[in-house]
Amino acid sequence: MLYSNNDFMSDFYNTYNARYLHPEQVAENFIISDSFKLLTKNRHSIILGARGCGKTTAMKMLTLPALYNWNNKEAKELRQNLPFYAIYISTDIYWDVKNKSYEEQLHSFGNFFDLISKFSVNSSIFISLCETFFNIIKYETSSEDISREIEISKILIDRWKLTDTIPRLIYVKESLLKRIDDVNQIIKNFIFNNRKSDKPPYYDFFSLDFDSSLPYIVSAFCRIYSISEKKKWALCFDELEFAPTWLQEHLYRSLRSRREQNFLFKISSSPILPKELEPIFNTTYQASAGNDFDCIKMWASGSKEEDFSIKLIESLLKSSGIKKNAKTFFGKNPLYLESRRESYSASSPYMVEIKELADKDVEFKKFLLTKDIDPNNPIPGSINQKASIYRKIKPIVYFRNYFIKTNVENTELRTRNKSIELYNGIEILSKICEGNPRWLIGLINSIITRLELGNHTNNMSIQYDEIMSVSNRFINSIENIAIELEDRDLTIKKFIDKIGTYFKEDILGREFKSEPASTFNVDVKNPDYIKIIEKGIFQGAFILIDDDNDDFDFQVSGKRLKLSYMYYPTYRLPIRKSKDVSLLKIFNEINFDKQPPNLFNQQ
Repeated sequence: MLYSNNDFMSDFYNTYNARYLHPEQVAENFIISDSFKLLTKNRHSIILGARGCGKTTAMKMLTLPALYNWNNKEAKELRQNLPFYAIYISTDIYWDVKNKSYEEQLHSFGNFFDLISKFSVNSSIFISLCETFFNIIKYETSSEDISREIEISKILIDRWKLTDTIPRLIYVKESLLKRIDDVNQIIKNFIFNNRKSDKPPYYDFFSLDFDSSLPYIVSAFCRIYSISEKKKWALCFDELEFAPTWLQEHLYRSLRSRREQNFLFKISSSPILPKELEPIFNTTYQASAGNDFDCIKMWASGSKEEDFSIKLIESLLKSSGIKKNAKTFFGKNPLYLESRRESYSASSPYMVEIKELADKDVEFKKFLLTKDIDPNNPIPGSINQKASIYRKIKPIVYFRNYFIKTNVENTELRTRNKSIELYNGIEILSKICEGNPRWLIGLINSIITRLELGNHTNNMSIQYDEIMSVSNRFINSIENIAIELEDRDLTIKKFIDKIGTYFKEDILGREFKSEPASTFNVDVKNPDYIKIIEKGIFQGAFILIDDDNDDFDFQVSGKRLKLSYMYYPTYRLPIRKSKDVSLLKIFNEINFDKQPPNLFNQQ
């Protein structure tokens, strides 16, 4: 079968997308994380993160089919102690009638927009509740008494105003799906056949409301199946950023206090919440993180993110029948050697790198002399020097020595085809995907597959090739994001290339900088720039830095960001975070139309 480039990227991206997987499939490679542990608490939770960071996986893992198919020693304990039943609800873009193609035709009918939107939301929640009831019966009750299912089904049929429905859960669900289809057809028929004097259709089931319906129905289910009402029920709204504004406002307001204390809300959304929601959290009596709910930021886990990545890599090796651990199988990169194991003897690799660079880079040589370091014998004179100088400059030394041919009268760079030595090893593999399980699974499986095909002799080269391949796919997926900008000459590709080029020049430019910039502060007001940054954060192109507090973010202005590590091989940047620079400074120094050519781009 022939694939276009876009088809191939889409196939790769969606293969490991939890949105398209059943909970049983999600459980196959699931690795428990601190974020997930917070999500299982007996509290309201809001989990925030970029696309693909694992929010949907975490939400689906709360459901019984996932928990009962999770092959992990912690699974049984979690099933027994989980204080709630999870009702997983995937946001449907068609909940928001205003996004449908017939918005203009219905515009004159006032609140009919919201009426249909609420009908769509309620119907989806009712369907999810049916699925949850079915799973509880399947996994957690030993009863084969059909009369119980018939009894609860009759209650559902009555309360949800269903007609001609056989009292079994599967048929109740089918009736709800049929009703959704019927309403869609009725609306379309009304749009294309109505007269201006006609009123929009109305049915009594339009007035149904999940807030008032669920408490009674859940209570009846617990009574019929002898389930303790001490166990709560969690409405798990996934990808709420796509939901209509009225629903987002309603759910976030509900976090403060509810008459029904038996229900929890578990919400997943993008890192930046809509500005329309900011007033909800800025009033005296509204919900606050830490008091009323847990705010879980998927990007704020630091070193724990790497621990999670290594655990996931180990599980992928195990599932492939590989008995070696990740560090042994993929090797370690000397560039990221732990400081306590670093050798500073005259013949050590690091000392050799320093002497080689000092011989050809006059600016680096000047730097060493200002620090009282002999370029010909650069052995540290004290422990303090190791910490304050040598460890700090190590990545810059390796990268400049690798790419700079000479830097005496002017800077001449090598046009190397590959930088295998710099981008391989478990340190790179555990960081480059930013803890994003979707990309990490794709990367590691690609490496394992190539190695299993018989090419065992050049593990480092295979790692590098697959890192570059996944990096290019990621970058292509970002560049294909649909975004409307006022400046038609501006693209997200140009915007990001400007930032990446600045960071590359800071490391490989004429001047040697002991701490080049690799993060930036958003201090621009251009609406197009802000729109690109917001969209980029959601897609994972930009990562928020130093944002591990419980506050919500409603705007990007004033935030500190970095490019995703996925971009680092393209711009030849070491995988690490360092000091920040003003975004305005970047734009003033790097012209969009006159950027120096990137000599290191590889296909």
